[in-house]
Amino acid sequence: MAETFVEDVISLISKGLYRTVSDIIGPECIIKLRRQAIDVRDHIVNCDTSFPSLIITSGSTSEGFNFESSDLDLMSVDRNVLVCTESNRYFVQKLQSPSSFFMDNEECSPGFTLLRCLTCDMKNENIFNCLIWKGDEMYLSSKAIRETYGSTSISETHGPCQSENYIGLEGDLAFTLRCPVWPEQAVSFVSRSVDRGWPLFEVLKNICGDGCLFVPVNSKQQSCMEMIDLEWRMSFSLAEKKLIYSMNHCQFLCYGLTKLFLNEILKECPPIHDLLCSYFMKTAVFWEISENPGDWTIQTFLLKFWNVLRRLMKWIRDGYCPNFFVPENNMFYGKICGDNQRKLLSVLSDLYSEGYLCLLRCPSLNGNFTTIIRQPYVAYTLSNNEDEYVPMSRKEMMKLFVVLIFEVYFPYHSFKRIIISLDNTAKINIDSEETLCTVRLRLNLILQGYAEFLLLSVKSPCFKYTRNRKHYHSNKAAERLILRAKTHFCMNYMHYARLTYMAGNYQKTIGILHFIKTRLQSQPYMYSWSPDFDIIMDLRQQGMSYDTFIKSFVVSYVQMGSLTLIQELQLECLAQIQYTGGAPFVIPPLVLINFLLILSYTRLGENHKRYDILQDLQFLLNYDDGYHVFDPTAAISWEILGICQQICGDRQAAFQSYIYVLNHEYNYFKQATLARIFSLYSE
Repeated sequence: MAETFVEDVISLISKGLYRTVSDIIGPECIIKLRRQAIDVRDHIVNCDTSFPSLIITSGSTSEGFNFESSDLDLMSVDRNVLVCTESNRYFVQKLQSPSSFFMDNEECSPGFTLLRCLTCDMKNENIFNCLIWKGDEMYLSSKAIRETYGSTSISETHGPCQSENYIGLEGDLAFTLRCPVWPEQAVSFVSRSVDRGWPLFEVLKNICGDGCLFVPVNSKQQSCMEMIDLEWRMSFSLAEKKLIYSMNHCQFLCYGLTKLFLNEILKECPPIHDLLCSYFMKTAVFWEISENPGDWTIQTFLLKFWNVLRRLMKWIRDGYCPNFFVPENNMFYGKICGDNQRKLLSVLSDLYSEGYLCLLRCPSLNGNFTTIIRQPYVAYTLSNNEDEYVPMSRKEMMKLFVVLIFEVYFPYHSFKRIIISLDNTAKINIDSEETLCTVRLRLNLILQGYAEFLLLSVKSPCFKYTRNRKHYHSNKAAERLILRAKTHFCMNYMHYARLTYMAGNYQKTIGILHFIKTRLQSQPYMYSWSPDFDIIMDLRQQGMSYDTFIKSFVVSYVQMGSLTLIQELQLECLAQIQYTGGAPFVIPPLVLINFLLILSYTRLGENHKRYDILQDLQFLLNYDDGYHVFDPTAAISWEILGICQQICGDRQAAFQSYIYVLNHEYNYFKQATLARIFSLYSE
């Protein structure tokens, strides 16, 4: 009787903990929505198959989490390089990849390999220059690849990744190579999955069909210096993502609870704060589900978490954490050993002895979980329908906007093909209106890229000064494409204004820009980087769909590449290229509108009309609270103000603007600013 009572209490506490964690991480429908947004993002970015790299999103954000510490990692997979094994060597050669490498892991630690060169395209200099002779064979150096792809001064290298912090957004970009088949070293994962029934056969088939990736990281067990420079680590990020997507919601929340436990308890203990990482937690959850795939329910939620914690403690005690795909690879090697091992085991043992009360140390759980423990029969009575749709919160929607806008800039090559492929939306599984609205944001970024491409032809001298029919039709096609594109109304006309300005049609540019300003002043609108949810809710209550709202009322920043900047910003462009390696300018729309108006009036000689526009720009920058000009774009915005003041003859005001820019955190073009200051004294 007493045993049944205890089981009932634990079951109720487990239910309450499940609901608390679900409130923090999100219900199943929201998790699905986040994943859809990432999948849509990847689909759009990779539409252009002529681009040499495939961009794949990974990290906790792509898994469906929305923590403050959630990272958005990106893997850049070289499409022109393939890795093969002995079993698929001839298959890879039939694919006729420009460059191919053979896995040579006889002298390597489990989970690592050397990449011996079979064929190499000399045009791919980044790969060709990283080849090193070892005996009679050439191998691809992981050290040289890390140095090649992590060389920009704005980046900080972490293992295979370079951490990007541009326009205020952080993430890791990892260079990877792909093997199209499942490697022999990880064959035990396949047999184990078939025997235990997790993941399901269809998921397992998809995982094996994706093959694996290779990142330029050497094993800590390797002592030979020559081998250290050549070793590559197998990455199963694609497989891990599919495994997480295949979890039921209870399993996923258990994984989320381990992340909370790590971030809010273990990382707050100074002696051990940097010893464990979320990948160890993920591995423990994978092993627990694999060995005990059944009975993951709300009632057993607490017990399952406890089993994961017990498994982690055993690994620490043994000093051995088996990789889920290559169990022979001990991921604790060189890190969880000796004094570190004893400290970590001591802390975890103390927490384990507290029982589930140790979870009260998590600030996120403390309030609700305390109530659950005190009144398990009363607190958190679950609704009958756990899958009930829950509207997306304001904070959640803002995070989704930021995730979708985060962009690793690269020069697009065939934007028409991208836009045409996007017309076939059936290829993208979109089953919610919120996801559809994020597609609108991505489409606008793609349109910006295509506008960059079109503007290159407009800069051609034969377009301006001859009646070349090819360029005439190119211009007309550009106009039709920009005006008919089913994305943001105002942003379409913004691209059109840039097009006409670059073509030298200044009178038409002025008309378009005034039309945009009037439109923005006569209706409510919001910026994609700073959503105004009061506007959203008001329009939604009036029956407007998210799709229509995004198309009509959302304004995005304007992104400019190095080849299509207007002439007046060439100094800043060259300076930023030297500092960042080619990152684009991101300019707030109102700043660009006023800038183009002043330039157009100057070109037409209508100088008296410039001063009202200049006052508008000065007022905007002096009194804006970060809504119209968010902080990472403030430096280029004030630089533009200084240029406008200098053009209009106000040298003193221009000097003050340049001095402000010079000390700004996000000024990546300081040499240009200094040149502007010197030019004031040479006039």
